[in-house]
Amino acid sequence: MPKISIIVLAAGSSCRMGEVNKLLLPWNHATIIRHLVEVCTQSHADEVLVVLGHQSLKVKNALQSLDVKFVDNPIFEKGMLSSIQAGIMEISPESEGWMIFLGDQPKLSLSLVNRLIEQFRKHYGSEKDLIVLPVCDGIRRNPVIFSKTFKQRLLDHQGEGGKALIESHRDSMIEVAVDDANMFEDVDTPQEYNLLKPE
Repeated sequence: MPKISIIVLAAGSSCRMGEVNKLLLPWNHATIIRHLVEVCTQSHADEVLVVLGHQSLKVKNALQSLDVKFVDNPIFEKGMLSSIQAGIMEISPESEGWMIFLGDQPKLSLSLVNRLIEQFRKHYGSEKDLIVLPVCDGIRRNPVIFSKTFKQRLLDHQGEGGKALIESHRDSMIEVAVDDANMFEDVDTPQEYNLLKPE
């Protein structure tokens, strides 16, 4: 069975939140980032890496006692892609699928994460390109799983995130239909946080 590593992107400075680090805002019993990383560690993935940058010590402290590997990204200000690349460089060599998580989507469910992993394992072939992602309301969403065959292309990729790379490999894509659009809401502003946070 192919091994899956999750890369959680927790390095950004969340400019639209002002001075507040959105990942450290309260969510249920913990913080946004801890809640999301707990979902990752409870999933069927084999390894969870958390890429740190902005306020790295505070984020790391918020994740104490969780079974994760921390990766420092000293150039996190260059954007999301630099964090993806930093994570890729530290992934276990045995890993055959890499699931990229945004750190600010606390509504993602454990069942969805496991559905994506299940579809990757079902369709995986060792030398074959494979991308597995959720689709809701006709829109491709995160998290995305890339097969290890994309390693060099992701490391060489220019731009912000992997959207262009995904679009250019539609023939390698498995889309997983999801009905609940609320699951993909992210927290970018204080107003969004107040609307989304649990009662």
